[in-house]
Amino acid sequence: MTCSNPTGRAGMTMHADKEKIANAIKILNKMANGLNPVSGEKLDENCFLHDPRMIRCLFFVQNVLNQVVKGEAAGRGKMEFSITAEEKDRIEFPDGLIGVNAFARCVNNVIDLSRSRKITGMEINKQLKQMGILSEELLEDGKKRTKINENSHQYGIETMRKNYNGVEYDMVCFNDAGKQFLLDHLEEIAAAKAKET
Repeated sequence: MTCSNPTGRAGMTMHADKEKIANAIKILNKMANGLNPVSGEKLDENCFLHDPRMIRCLFFVQNVLNQVVKGEAAGRGKMEFSITAEEKDRIEFPDGLIGVNAFARCVNNVIDLSRSRKITGMEINKQLKQMGILSEELLEDGKKRTKINENSHQYGIETMRKNYNGVEYDMVCFNDAGKQFLLDHLEEIAAAKAKET
């Protein structure tokens, strides 16, 4: 009587699952970056996927799937943010004002995800608030919104009027000086997040 290899079929299934997960990560990444995952075209300005909450959710799921592919157990072996000088040199920012999530995407595009977690716009904003560079306001519906304060301009942070689903709001943005400030303090911002966990 011959014994079948118990890991053979399981190994094939795991390989197929990893390919599916890798494909899902690519799709999520396109959506989080404002692209139609099928055509590659930019999503309409009023698409719900431009909502910062959706973007954060997509990046969160993407990070979880990346951990699954690497065989990392949830809640165990969490990586810290790490970026090299060479990686910083490779970061390309769009011209003009950009939001914090766009800044984080540009950084995450160059870091080595096998040794570093991604940085998020939410943690950047949180640390800037703790540093007194940004503030927060409580809205009528009980939600909180990040806003600039009297210190923001000297760090290259300003606002741009935006429209989402017919509602106008002031989006916190970073000019060239602001991008450079964030770039120079990335490790400090990420270290503050590490201390909390």
